[in-house]
Amino acid sequence: MDTRRYRSPVDDSELVYRTMLGEEQLYALHNWLSAVNSTASFKFVVTSVPFTSLWTHDAQIDGWAAYPVEKASLLEAFHSVPNVILISGDRHEFAAIEFSSPNPSSHVVRELSTSPLSMFYIPFYHTLKPQSVETFSRNVTGTDGNSTEVVEVPYEKAIKYIPHGNAKW
Repeated sequence: MDTRRYRSPVDDSELVYRTMLGEEQLYALHNWLSAVNSTASFKFVVTSVPFTSLWTHDAQIDGWAAYPVEKASLLEAFHSVPNVILISGDRHEFAAIEFSSPNPSSHVVRELSTSPLSMFYIPFYHTLKPQSVETFSRNVTGTDGNSTEVVEVPYEKAIKYIPHGNAKW
């Protein structure tokens, strides 16, 4: 996805009209998802900026977090297709993110975020939250197989985070 050329300015546009991709690219992505839904085992979607909203600071303005309406629409489409994997960059730390949905028939969506392959280590400044504040309730079968319990599931959670070292891949 080209997340720079068609992007609405964050300061100048209303939240509901903000777009990261623009109408034509968004339409093409939805068509592609529909076409590969049953023909490709894995669907890789590449975005130059983080899709997750768990990155803090500048990623809240320069990533998909600043475009929540379009992000939610895409996430709904991604959840309807099996094995969607987002690959993103622009962070200088590695994280694997899992997106869950309250709809039990939805597919899990995962994001791998990293850049660059080698970079300087920043030991004092880490920018990823472990999970979203927003959650939904889900009934889960107990370990005995008979009982059920209600658990709170975050919409987004980090399943792996590597802020340390010079290699992040």
